[in-house]
Amino acid sequence: MKKVLFFIESLQCGGAEKSLVTLLSLLDYNEFKIDLILFKKGGEFEKFVPDNVSIEYVLPHKKTKSIFSFYNRIKFWVLKKLKLKKYHVAQIHWAVFKNTVPNLERWYDIAIAYNQGFATYYVASKVLSKTKYTWLNTDYKNAGYDITFDYQFYDCYNKIVCVSKETEKSIKNELGKIGKELPIEIIKDISDVDFINKMSFENPGLTNYENITKILTVGRLAKAKGYHLALDACEILVKKGYRIKWFVIGNGPLRHEIENMIKEKKLQEYFILLGFKENPYPFIKSCNIYAQTSLFEGLGLTVIEAAILQKPIVTTNFPTSYSIIENEITGLICNMNPLDIAKSIERYLNNPELNKKIVKNLSLLKNNDKEISLNKVNDLLSH
Repeated sequence: MKKVLFFIESLQCGGAEKSLVTLLSLLDYNEFKIDLILFKKGGEFEKFVPDNVSIEYVLPHKKTKSIFSFYNRIKFWVLKKLKLKKYHVAQIHWAVFKNTVPNLERWYDIAIAYNQGFATYYVASKVLSKTKYTWLNTDYKNAGYDITFDYQFYDCYNKIVCVSKETEKSIKNELGKIGKELPIEIIKDISDVDFINKMSFENPGLTNYENITKILTVGRLAKAKGYHLALDACEILVKKGYRIKWFVIGNGPLRHEIENMIKEKKLQEYFILLGFKENPYPFIKSCNIYAQTSLFEGLGLTVIEAAILQKPIVTTNFPTSYSIIENEITGLICNMNPLDIAKSIERYLNNPELNKKIVKNLSLLKNNDKEISLNKVNDLLSH
């Protein structure tokens, strides 16, 4: 039986975290002994980890003398201020704190870093394993990573797994700038269609709102999700007199900032933060329009889920949106600005036939990503 390690910083709400939990639920535990290492305890998705998986929490920094710890924190703060434009904060963090992160003394047949940044550095530097893979589930360049820093770590892996062609293209372009190539394979995040459909009936979702168009966005309250665009688009629609409520499922670092923007625009009645929902699928199923206003995505898992639940979709034109939605056929892809987002939503509001066409086309799609991705993962784990 192969010993396999998965590492991710936490299982808090996010696309990579959801994808990992889904993957773990589908692996064959007669073939693999799976350990999962987390640095942060208490993530919303922890409860969905299968009982077969052994979870371990490792302190990210071993105990150090207080003066040294204080020095590192000051150094991190200064470097973050000076070099934020060149390096991702995760790169600065590793550069400062790597010597305080303990080595993992156990040996594994396969070790997997399931997201970029700290996970990639940790598994490359601190884990003993015959074979190593690292997942890349964001747009590498737009996320702000610097390849001159990261190459030494990615070069430790047998393969980089990208979740989309666009993610692969992003890192290949950056590698090309330094004249390097690395082995890459594309494995899309797993979306379990049967599970999503089953869970969508678990509760009523947004059915309490009558004679109002319910718009929904699901995603962390973070810069990459473009909530400033969503708020401006909502303001445009409200000023035009449309009876709408725009709901958001998710938590994140920008919650306070977004709440202030809602108050400034006097949209408290129209733009509603619902917080984290353990099961978002009834809310997606019961909304009238699903809107994704992201600035960039590694894949766009929530758009895939909205398509599975056959909802009229408006999404901004981040590169991976075109691999999920066929514009004007299975959804609407618009430019990354509030006016175009609002205009696309208006098209659904004013044209019931467009809604019907989109929903019908979505109903004809067959999503076999689960089978394809699971086969690819099993092939990786079998070598």
